[in-house]
Amino acid sequence: MAAPRVWLVTGTSSGFGNELVHTILKNGHKVVAAGRNTSRLTSLKEAGAATTKIDQNEPLDILRKQVEDAITIYGHIDVIVLNAAYVTTGTLEERTPEESLAQYHTNVFGILNLYRAILPHFRVRKAGIIATVGSMGASMTDPLIGLYHSSKAAVRNLSLTLDNEVKPFGIKTCLIEPGYFRTNLLSSGTSFQLPETKIEAYAEINEKTKTFLTERDRKQSGDPKRGAQVIFDVLTSSGCARGREVPKTLALGSDAVKCIIGSNEEFNKRVEEWKSVSESTDFPKEEQHY
Repeated sequence: MAAPRVWLVTGTSSGFGNELVHTILKNGHKVVAAGRNTSRLTSLKEAGAATTKIDQNEPLDILRKQVEDAITIYGHIDVIVLNAAYVTTGTLEERTPEESLAQYHTNVFGILNLYRAILPHFRVRKAGIIATVGSMGASMTDPLIGLYHSSKAAVRNLSLTLDNEVKPFGIKTCLIEPGYFRTNLLSSGTSFQLPETKIEAYAEINEKTKTFLTERDRKQSGDPKRGAQVIFDVLTSSGCARGREVPKTLALGSDAVKCIIGSNEEFNKRVEEWKSVSESTDFPKEEQHY
């Protein structure tokens, strides 16, 4: 069993985050479960987790204070899992600037500010793991989910860039990209909303997407309990990941593996097909200096 650590997990009121907290506790580690509304974290507190408020939509100064409060509970944090996010749907033309900004404010800028809030603590300790929950959607371009998928593509690049920046401080990062798991992410009554037709020309594609998402809800192939255990094992180099280094990226679920590999192969094929055209823009070799 991995040596007990102190975890901070965001977005724990339901879904993957909630399941991960239970998995961490089951394995004998300490965890601070965070959410925007601590009244929704009562069951986690009863299970043995400490709870605290973290709302990644808050300004950076407030977010820093919230993270500092979380650190104070046990005196330090070893692992932070940034899990909070939501899905907005609709064609790019139909979404308003306000809706678009809100999607990025939570899913991208909120993550970026949490990096800024936790890094001083990890740099002083010369240790720490920052796990960012992205999505296989970073490799997808399905209609009507473009804002969400593009936000996760941004998160992918932020996490990979962060890894290059903080490696000298002994800090590790892991980008976790789940496929479809049987959580409430697509359920009514949550922050998720099915697309509404605002421009009649998009009515058909909106209805097709509604049907697709409704039929998939609660029938996803991924098991959250198994997914949470794999995340725990990978971040502690134990269990199924015993003896292995924490990876920069982790596809979670067979559908995520298939999606990401397929997207990369398609992209690489297209680059290769247009290689001669792309390379024709360079100066002659004798005029190149690096």
